[in-house]
Amino acid sequence: MRLEFVLFSAVLGLLTPCFPQSPAGSAIGVAGSYKVGPGDVLDIAVFEVEELSKTAAVGAAGGISLPMLGEIPVAGMTTREIETGLERRYAVKYLKDPQISVSVKEFRSQPVSVIGAVEKPGVYQLQGSRRLIEVLAMAGGFAPDVGATITISRRPDDAVEAHDFLTANLPESLARDLAGDPVPASPSSSEIEVSVRALLRMSGGDAHNPFIEPHDVIRVSKAGLIYVMGAVEKPGGFPIKDQETLTVLRAVSLASGTARHAAPQKARLIRGVDGAKQEIPVRIHDMVEGKLADMAMQADDILFIPDSRARSALGRGAEAALQIATGIAIWGR
Repeated sequence: MRLEFVLFSAVLGLLTPCFPQSPAGSAIGVAGSYKVGPGDVLDIAVFEVEELSKTAAVGAAGGISLPMLGEIPVAGMTTREIETGLERRYAVKYLKDPQISVSVKEFRSQPVSVIGAVEKPGVYQLQGSRRLIEVLAMAGGFAPDVGATITISRRPDDAVEAHDFLTANLPESLARDLAGDPVPASPSSSEIEVSVRALLRMSGGDAHNPFIEPHDVIRVSKAGLIYVMGAVEKPGGFPIKDQETLTVLRAVSLASGTARHAAPQKARLIRGVDGAKQEIPVRIHDMVEGKLADMAMQADDILFIPDSRARSALGRGAEAALQIATGIAIWGR
């Protein structure tokens, strides 16, 4: 499973150069179905009428200001729909057979936030329909301490009618031909949870690689930690990744093994159970010899291996008090 994680991260790394990157406003691909929104900057070119060509920013109300036409609502429309609408409007009073080109110069209206266990947390701009894997590629892929789940928070919106500037103030017969359709309502669900394991294995189809919508917040969980303390070479905290099962013997291995004067048969596992602290005796030597089954550890477990060296009662008591106090402090977080 660890190999799958490495290969998947490598794939995300290969995908990343396909998209332009800028932490505060990076874009994800380009799609012809992109819907213009407030904050986007449009380049509008009117063929052979340079005076009418301009660069216009979409305002907070969803409109742009154009010569002779005034304020024109464009939010929720594709660039092709805007082109058609402007050609119709200019043709009514001002131009004969106008040819208009509209393109998005700057994408600013469809941000998504990616936080948690990714290499480059930040805000990225969607450009059309993009799936979770593409957004994760923009964020540099998973960090080494990735956890078990990805949560996509989506704010529920009411159904919104598209701005239909094609039909406003036009002859009735033409307006009927150009009637617009309402924009579909956003999904009412507020959260979508995706399994990191399923995404790594590309299993479960689209359910584990959903489309991302503007203003989604993608939270990639971080792995829980276990702690190894006492007579080990490198005490500390170690992540339990979704791709692996962390047992007592593996935890000792991560801590570079027991120290020379360790007492592995007197080890204790400190675990929180229903809000209370529970101490479980752990005989590591018996596990090594196969006399006892290796024990799986859980997030926030503390494995304490005492020192076997003879010391004064005061010294042993002080050491035990320090170790236990540290363990309780960690466990109580």
